[in-house]
Amino acid sequence: MAENFIAEAFSLLAIALVVIVLRWIARVITVGFSKLAADDYLMVVAGALYSSETVVAYYVGVKWKGLANSGMTPEQRAALDPQSVEYKLRVGGSKNQLTGWLVYTVLLWTLKTDGVNNMRIRIRIGAVLLAVTFLATFLTILLGCYPIARHWQVNPDPGNFCQPAISKLQVAVLITLNISTDFYLMSVPLPMIWKSRLATKKKWVLSIMFSGGILVMVAGILRCVLILTSGVNGPQQAGVWSIRESFIAVVVGNLPMLYTLLQRIQQSGPRSFAKSSGRRSYPLGSYRTGGSSKAGRKGKKFQHPLSMPNDTAMESDEQFVVEPKVETTQPPSTATGSIGQFDFNSGGGRSHDHGIRVQTDLHIESSEGTGQAVDRGNDYHHFPHTRV
Repeated sequence: MAENFIAEAFSLLAIALVVIVLRWIARVITVGFSKLAADDYLMVVAGALYSSETVVAYYVGVKWKGLANSGMTPEQRAALDPQSVEYKLRVGGSKNQLTGWLVYTVLLWTLKTDGVNNMRIRIRIGAVLLAVTFLATFLTILLGCYPIARHWQVNPDPGNFCQPAISKLQVAVLITLNISTDFYLMSVPLPMIWKSRLATKKKWVLSIMFSGGILVMVAGILRCVLILTSGVNGPQQAGVWSIRESFIAVVVGNLPMLYTLLQRIQQSGPRSFAKSSGRRSYPLGSYRTGGSSKAGRKGKKFQHPLSMPNDTAMESDEQFVVEPKVETTQPPSTATGSIGQFDFNSGGGRSHDHGIRVQTDLHIESSEGTGQAVDRGNDYHHFPHTRV
């Protein structure tokens, strides 16, 4: 059991670290090293935390033999010699369990904050929610049993809340706040994705990536259930499933960046991939709104809440935006034939919508004589016997 766990834990760690490295490669290629955002460096912190968690879980199963101050009857506690090896293993294992819970909590909430910048009201609410729930979870784990030394007390029985391997208080608080924050974070991008101008296929791909939190939630639920139902094996199960859940969270948190990297490789090809770093990326959700009636006034650039930091974008000609509503006034048309397109931003007229290119079709049918249409800015001139 211990050998299998060691192999699994360090294999998952290696894969997770490779994923983080690939994320950095994708970001450097997309925006350059100088424009890396705070969440890119935060992912390095997440990698260090995940490595620490793996080491802690290793110690739980190998050094402390999966023992803690739980799974004992009052008689067994009374009979256990404080100078015995088992007593020391149970004290050390309990301290290790407490450390594991704290590292695990910091890691999960670090991954939740990945990408939370350049956002608006709902994301700001989410940032506050993450801060509050993190402090609530962290302090519950640390101070739910006080004084702290009772976390590794063996005799007398300190009670369930002071048994970090199987504490029902820790499990209840963690599972509630963890799942609620995951649901909230997933509720932000999904509606925006389906209101965007992306192709339906890309909408599904992005929806699946942003719904990866469901896998993290399932792993978290399984972890908590197994901790509470495994009896004397609870400490061992806690270590095993914390590693699995954290691995899923690390991979899911880096999927959007890896998707960008794969798109670049697919579009550019292996040989020209290195040359594609100079290509301009289109911000997800960057567009100009609010055309002005005064010439020369620049439209306000609005950064969509789903924009990735530092203009990172899916390598595509499609922008990840919710289209603004632009109303234009045009004369009624009753055309039966088409002669092409007319662009008001070209020619001698002055543009009335900066950043928005307006095109219309002119359909002309002449019932008598010769009909003509002349462009003077946005003015329409109708000639006798001509319907435009």
